[in-house]
Amino acid sequence: MPARDPPIAFEAKGEWYDGEIRRFVRLDNENPPARGGVVFVGSSIFREWREVRDFAADLAPLPVVNRAFGGSTARDQLRDDIMEAIVFPHEPRVLVYYCGSNDLNEGESPRRIRDAFVSWSEKARARLDGRRNENENVVSLSRVTIVFVSINRAPQKKPLWDALDETNRLIKEYCETHDDQSVVFADVNPLLFEDGDAMTVPNVSLFRDDGLHFDPDPNARAYEAWVPTVRDAVFRAWDRAIEREKRAEPGRRDAAGEGEGDAGEDPYLPPRARR
Repeated sequence: MPARDPPIAFEAKGEWYDGEIRRFVRLDNENPPARGGVVFVGSSIFREWREVRDFAADLAPLPVVNRAFGGSTARDQLRDDIMEAIVFPHEPRVLVYYCGSNDLNEGESPRRIRDAFVSWSEKARARLDGRRNENENVVSLSRVTIVFVSINRAPQKKPLWDALDETNRLIKEYCETHDDQSVVFADVNPLLFEDGDAMTVPNVSLFRDDGLHFDPDPNARAYEAWVPTVRDAVFRAWDRAIEREKRAEPGRRDAAGEGEGDAGEDPYLPPRARR
């Protein structure tokens, strides 16, 4: 695939994450992923997913890009230069967000974490909704769908569980204001407890010794337990994005110039959405 024209740019500012963002930019300029796919952003839970598993296989056949960087906060994700480097160039149909855990460790309040996610969502939607490719005169994206994956109720965070629960509650409440389900909340926390929805006995075997990150040992089956719920939320979001595109532009051609808006002609649709 040819390099992007113009290429993605990122100016290092002496921040701790500069090297990681520059690596993403280099990769995407040298081998640009297809636009209109699914982009994952956030902190180490997503970053380690691509490092310890076959991330693309977990979400096949959807076109996915993982641009999470460990240690990041909701404030980091909201930075204009970061969004310009890792989100907007891909013109995603679906954005999947996991962040806020590090903010809690830094003493950030649930409301400020919620507000940062709201600002990030609104910035993403303002930039991506209804984008039109002027050169080809086709709609490449009708409305981006955003999935917030709940902050993990990890054992290490037990002293902060009340604040963590409040953060998830506030963000879920915000997501539920979107009647069209363009912003949705995916709750993974019952999967991390031995007693499921009761969430009183954490399954410590899923975590590393730090009690925060998932154990990468396949025998621990941490991601095995967690991935299916995230995958299902992403596939549902993809279905909704495709349906909104069809309603917005009944006669549109897809980004590859194929088809006339028929969902059954999209090679990345999950089987249940194909005719």
